[in-house]
Amino acid sequence: MSHDFAWLTDHSDELQRQYAGKWIAVHDGQVIGVGSTATEAARQADERCPDGDYILEWVNPEPERV
Repeated sequence: MSHDFAWLTDHSDELQRQYAGKWIAVHDGQVIGVGSTATEAARQADERCPDGDYILEWVNPEPERV
């Protein structure tokens, strides 16, 4: 699962463009659930990964600014 945290970091720009303001579930470097709520994303992820071995992450709609 720790490789999924690295994957989230490595793909943050792409994920922000595609899923801004949404919850995503990630497993093995793939988005396996998307929703307006964590529950909705988890429900989709549970169908694809019943053992619950995934990460739920909210994608900030505002890009990071320095």
